[in-house]
Amino acid sequence: MIIENLAQICSGYLLKEPLVKAVTSFTCKSDKVAGEGAFFALKGTKEEIDEALKNGAYAIIHEQNIQIDDNEIAWIKVDSIEKAMIRFLRFLVETNDINAVYMNVLQFDMLNSFKLHFKNTLLNGDISEIFLKITDLEPKSYIFSKDRELLERISPQFESVEKSAEATVLQSHSIFKTTFVCAESYFKDFMIPHLFISEFAAIVAFLKEKSLEFKIDSMEKNGHFEPIFVNTALEARPFGSTHQAIIIETDERLFEIEEEWIKNYVSDNYLLVLAPHNAKISIPCKRYTSAKSLQTISLSSLRYVLVLGNKDEIVAALEEPKQTQGTLF
Repeated sequence: MIIENLAQICSGYLLKEPLVKAVTSFTCKSDKVAGEGAFFALKGTKEEIDEALKNGAYAIIHEQNIQIDDNEIAWIKVDSIEKAMIRFLRFLVETNDINAVYMNVLQFDMLNSFKLHFKNTLLNGDISEIFLKITDLEPKSYIFSKDRELLERISPQFESVEKSAEATVLQSHSIFKTTFVCAESYFKDFMIPHLFISEFAAIVAFLKEKSLEFKIDSMEKNGHFEPIFVNTALEARPFGSTHQAIIIETDERLFEIEEEWIKNYVSDNYLLVLAPHNAKISIPCKRYTSAKSLQTISLSSLRYVLVLGNKDEIVAALEEPKQTQGTLF
């Protein structure tokens, strides 16, 4: 890319007329700079710029005021390095015919369990991760995101996956496993609650419609409605080996939907629903102050405990030595 074009795309200006005329690659990681590449100095520190120059950078895009020691390369000053990166990503998406797709939280997190062809990617993380993923894509690739605002900034148009699609449930083995057919694909004893199947089917139908290659073996780590089977001492046990489980949900909206759905299968006498004191939910439920306070749950008469919270924190708290303390409530 011609240096002057790069500056224009980023809404920046050249501090001096460089000897180099073009760059051949782009990155925001100083250790990833290739010879004749452009470096977006996100941190703007002297150390990272020096490393980029050492690795052969031909252009430095920056927002900080920098003392120029090298008059041969291009120094492009911008008002905001993050906005410059977004503008450049928008340019890449448009010129390379990259297809942008918006998904809701559940769809996006389920798609994380899919193995997509290398040409396509899920956008999550900070601006540096997103920048590296998009600059590494081939033309006509697909990008997926649950961040609508991000897609509006980098893509003039984007598609959405339908919220649901037809699926035929053949057997519900439990509230956690289902055998079903969708988009002419058969899924046996699949680790997914009946509640999520229409959303899952929408993903499969979309990928097949777009002729996107994918493979999926399991949905155990989709991050939603995740069960931890436990004994009465709240010690984790293998899946299905006990009659009691703590079910963890991270999303407040899904938590409310799951609470209503699970009551169709489990009576109130065998179900406990818990949410943090600061959770913004409308359903009536018991509240807890910290993950550690869950150690005091009594499972003597319960089948399931549906908990809104962070899985890692809850698991860590349950694994800690139990201490004598008051009840949760």
